[in-house]
Amino acid sequence: MKYQTFHLNRINYLILIFLSIVFIPNVKAIVNPTSNFYVNDYANILSNETEEYILNKSVLLNNVDGTQIVVVTVKNLDGLSIEDYALELFRNFKIGDKEKNNGLLLLLALEEREFRVEVGYGLEGILPDGKTGRFQDEYIIPYLTNDNFDEGIKNGYDAFYSEIVKLNNLDLEYTEPKGNSSNDGPLILISITVGIILGALTRVSNKKGEITSIYFIIFLVLFFIIPLYAHLLIINILAFIITVFIDPSLIFYTSFYGGSSGGSFGGFTGGGGSSGGGGSSRHF
Repeated sequence: MKYQTFHLNRINYLILIFLSIVFIPNVKAIVNPTSNFYVNDYANILSNETEEYILNKSVLLNNVDGTQIVVVTVKNLDGLSIEDYALELFRNFKIGDKEKNNGLLLLLALEEREFRVEVGYGLEGILPDGKTGRFQDEYIIPYLTNDNFDEGIKNGYDAFYSEIVKLNNLDLEYTEPKGNSSNDGPLILISITVGIILGALTRVSNKKGEITSIYFIIFLVLFFIIPLYAHLLIINILAFIITVFIDPSLIFYTSFYGGSSGGSFGGFTGGGGSSGGGGSSRHF
């Protein structure tokens, strides 16, 4: 009887060990920081020149005010969502100053073809979710879609680096990113067309003495609630105002000369910063 009890207990222990091995969460999914910390190319898609470029500029930025920009590429997310992966990685790396929480993570997952910008608490004021998404759409994703990973990540890095330097008034040199101006043409035409249509409806209604508030409401819904590039919004506003109050022929002058079609805008460790999940994700 004692032997049977001992034998059963032994089997129970073996079952528990087996279950713990099978069902335990995969804690190895999140990569660890390399000795360079600021650039961790686990997917092996970055050139040596780009890695050195990112490392040198990130070190300078950290030395000025503790802001840390970290670039990580991985082969896959091992079953996690890119949001969960980025948040866990950000906290494990402890990106940014402990007090300022001014860290920024640029994460690329190769197999899933996803990109994530994770923003620390202290940078959310100058890098809100909408801006991080727009920067990806304009400066990063067009390159990644064509498998030009090296240039896309470098260009995106320049976009965020220059924005941080300018808005925080830091005494650092920066490189303006290359804007994806080729995608703006159709959006500019749409903005002008919608502005003209709403402006014309308002103008006609004014002549007939009808209530025009409905057109202003449509205008506000289309171009203030729906996020668009700032210069497209300005073009649309100008088209609307000119159509209502001035000679509509001036719109063509404004569209060609009044708007812009391009956007310009070893042994290292994290500083103890954290993130609350701010940022944005894109598929490419």
